[in-house]
Amino acid sequence: MVSKWFVRKAYTVSFESSANDLWSIMSRFNERYVFVTDAEQDGNIVAYIRNTDIMPSLEDPDWMKQQVRQLPYHTNLTFFQQEADMLDFFKVFGEEVVVIQNRDGKPEGYLHREDILYYLLTNQSAHTDWIRSLLNSIPMGIVIADVHGRIENFSSEVLRMVRVTPEELRQQRVGDLLDPDVFHKVVENGEAILNHIIVNDRIGVLADFGPIRNQHGHVTGAIIVLQDLPFIEKMAMEMEYVKNLNTDLQGILSSIYDEILVLDENGVLLRYSGNLIKDFWEIDKEQLIGLNLMELEHEGTFFSAIVKMVIERKRKVSVTQESRSGKNVLAVGNPIFDEKGKLERIVIALRDITETVQLKEELLHAKKMSEKYKKELEHLRDMKQYGKNRQLIYASEKIEKLMKYIHKIANTSSTVLLTGESGVGKEVFARTIYEWGPRSNKPFVKVNCGAIPETLLESELFGYEKGAFTGANTNGKPGYFRMAHKGVLFLDEIGEMPLNLQVKLLRVLQEREIIPIGGSEVVEVDVQIIAATNKNLEKMVEEGTFREDLYYRLNVIPVAIPPLRERSEDIPLIGLHFLQTFNEKYERATQLSQDALDVLESYSWPGNVRELQNIIERLVVTADEDLIEAHHITPLLKKGKKQYLKQRLTKIMPLKEATRAMEEQLIKMAMDEYKTTSLAAKMLGVSQSTISRKYQEIQEKISRGEQIGFKV
Repeated sequence: MVSKWFVRKAYTVSFESSANDLWSIMSRFNERYVFVTDAEQDGNIVAYIRNTDIMPSLEDPDWMKQQVRQLPYHTNLTFFQQEADMLDFFKVFGEEVVVIQNRDGKPEGYLHREDILYYLLTNQSAHTDWIRSLLNSIPMGIVIADVHGRIENFSSEVLRMVRVTPEELRQQRVGDLLDPDVFHKVVENGEAILNHIIVNDRIGVLADFGPIRNQHGHVTGAIIVLQDLPFIEKMAMEMEYVKNLNTDLQGILSSIYDEILVLDENGVLLRYSGNLIKDFWEIDKEQLIGLNLMELEHEGTFFSAIVKMVIERKRKVSVTQESRSGKNVLAVGNPIFDEKGKLERIVIALRDITETVQLKEELLHAKKMSEKYKKELEHLRDMKQYGKNRQLIYASEKIEKLMKYIHKIANTSSTVLLTGESGVGKEVFARTIYEWGPRSNKPFVKVNCGAIPETLLESELFGYEKGAFTGANTNGKPGYFRMAHKGVLFLDEIGEMPLNLQVKLLRVLQEREIIPIGGSEVVEVDVQIIAATNKNLEKMVEEGTFREDLYYRLNVIPVAIPPLRERSEDIPLIGLHFLQTFNEKYERATQLSQDALDVLESYSWPGNVRELQNIIERLVVTADEDLIEAHHITPLLKKGKKQYLKQRLTKIMPLKEATRAMEEQLIKMAMDEYKTTSLAAKMLGVSQSTISRKYQEIQEKISRGEQIGFKV
């Protein structure tokens, strides 16, 4: 059993203590070792720190403020029962520190290597042969002396170091052989003196002097541990090599384009390279040394999720982050493992990809413009192939599909029904069908059924003979049907036609013949009917205001023309076309700025192409300057009547989630209102790249059927 006189008191600190606290204990109690307890392990001792571990950094106040968990502590602890047998001490002699436990497993104190050696050498139950074997197996010189300096025992290494025989060594006193002042100080004051250099004509060693106490605590001698100075010099050279290697490593890290962060296994920043990304870190990174980067996520300084992902996944992880200053940074985290596969370090490389992201967005924009120009070229080619219609201008996919459909049906003489809102250009599409069809060299006659009084509409359509009614032309009138013979008759606003005329129109479509007013002879007519309306004829049929049989006779080939708000890509082209037309008409040289075009493109245009034409003409006529800006256009537009779905919070939710929902809702509203990412970004006060990236994420969520914004 180990006597309590030999067990040293174990002074402890926690992982949350500072290096200053640690050094205070070491200097106050002259302790070489201080032990570390862990609250998560019931306050048991889990590590130790030597005074030599922190002595090189005592003059660095920032370093001394660090927590113990950030210091170079040692976990290679050996625990020993106080009731252990003598021979068990031989098993733990090679350990630097041994924690002594009582029967309940609680620490009573500790022994270091010199204590164990002294215990073995002074215990009467120890075997001499074992002691001799033990001394000779130690690669250091060991000398045991009493208080008078007489040498009681020694290892074979001592003979080599002092160059004497065993008999000569036993006849000498330790003070004469080594340093008498140091020896007397040890035995008189009972204090240990470490790392004492002794150099004379005979020897050159580094000596540790330690007092030997009996069971009553009185000093009965001293133990001296000797090490060759060449060995120490070798260690110093290795330290110098490591120092130079560290300097080289810092130079390499500083020359790398990437910014390098080195973290411990818990995410605490240990060091970083000198090549910092400008305008990315919002605080001095020197202040981050010793802090856990996972705690910075709430401050928005660093995307700390990458640290957590590396720790959890234990593999390489890549993420991108945009700082508040608009910097786009690629972060790549790599885990470093020790020989046992345990995570030891995390190395994060940060690269500024702001220019790369901008170039990518510019490339995507260029590709979109290229596709746009490609479509325009294809449109021009089709125009050359299909005809010379200079009035129909478009770039949208919807109109492109519609034009291919019209080109297909134009080769026939079937009846066509054009539907669409007022002002979408139904007459232009009717003329396109006419010009692309086989009757393009025959008459095209337009009749606005809503503009001619009901009393005159019949005579205008079917004609009349001379003297047919009072006030009639003395020579009679052929009527629009006979005027369009072999050609196309365009009946605009067909929904305005009176019911009594609908019957006669139905007969013409069925029989292909008419009887002029006041006449008796049947006149055959060969016309293709193209009708147009902005009303819902199906609903009118249900209400009884339009004949069902006529509706089905007209609706042989239906053509639905989309409103201008559904083909916003066409707005700039049509606007520029009207601008050129009115510049030539009024001899002006006005131009539209990009912001002005963005405003035109973002407007809903309830009056469609006709409203756009009127706005452009008004701008050309009233503009005081040649360049028309956005603020010139906005007052001329109707105030936005578009209503968004009112959404509100229905329950308490995390602030971060609420912020994200509000952001999604604002971006969606801005894009719905202004159509382009550049204008939406300008109105929201952020970069265009931010809106582009986040709106793409919103679209992906919508495509997956996920909720965006607040739940209704």
